Amino acid sequence: GVASAASDVYKRQKVDKAKKYSNETERINITNLTADFQGEHDIYQVSFNSGDWDCQCFFFTTRGICSHTMALQRILEKVMNN
Repeated sequence: GVASAASDVYKRQKVDKAKKYSNETERINITNLTADFQGEHDIYQVSFNSGDWDCQCFFFTTRGICSHTMALQRILEKVMNN
């Protein structure tokens, strides 16, 4: 009916807006993030909080950086530090 057609138009508008926003990464600044990262040996929790990275893997605890945090930095570089 009419309500369903109006709902479809509204959804289309939202999808169009989402597509527009996804190309305007300067609108986004990630300040906090937690992710489960499937490494070669285990699943590690990686987090970013107010500019600081953290990972549960042994290498990070001894060096303050690891392949998991570096990979996420590369993946998210478009929306970090905007």
